[in-house]
Formats: sequence, C-alpha cells, structure tokens
Amino acid sequence: MATLHIHDVSDKVAKTYFNAPLAQQQRLKSLVEETILFWTETSHFQTTLTQKPAIRHTAGVCGGNACIRNTRIPVWTLVSVRSQGATDYELLEDYPSLVQTDLDAAWIYYQHHEIVQSICRTR
Repeated sequence: MATLHIHDVSDKVAKTYFNAPLAQQQRLKSLVEETILFWTETSHFQTTLTQKPAIRHTAGVCGGNACIRNTRIPVWTLVSVRSQGATDYELLEDYPSLVQTDLDAAWIYYQHHEIVQSICRTR
C-alpha cells in the first residue's frame, strides 16, 4: 500500500480544482467532503481503540475526581455545565483543549456511574 502524505494531496487537489471547469470543481469538492467525512468517522473509531483512556482518576489532581485525559477538567464540571443548557459546541469553545471524543467519553462515564450510584443507593 502506498503512503499518502496530506501535503501531497492538498497540492494535487488545489491544482486540479483551480484548473478544472466549474462542474468538475463541484464534483471534486463533493468527493473531498465525502472523503473527509469518511476519514473522520473511521479515524474516530481507530483513535478510540488506540488512545489512552479519556477519563482518568489521578491522586492529588482535582481531589481524585474523574477528569478528562491529562487535564484538570473534572467530568462533573462538564456534566454540570451541560445540565445548565450548554451544548457540546459551546463546551468545546470554552475548553479548547478538549475534542468531541472527550465529551462523548464524559457523557458515557457519567451515565454509567450515575446508574452505579443509583444501584448503590437502592441496596
């Protein structure tokens, strides 16, 4: 399999795009958009398989509460802000070190642990 470098693709796509008639430019734009969508969908799956856990408990950091990766952003903070009406988009703007997969992991973590806490209370 040949190695594909993004800068090579960018140069080739740009040259092709600017030298093509309008109909071909539109088709090329559509192909690039489809490729980016496919890449982001599959790369999300691949990175979640290979990344270190998105949620961590570290002694001495935020009281040992569950935090996002190597940050000092506790899951409970994100959950609290979200419950007050903030969208994922707004959270990503407010916390630029986070990515969507971090938020997804936080919501999953919260849902799971909320259920566990509920079970513990009913025993």
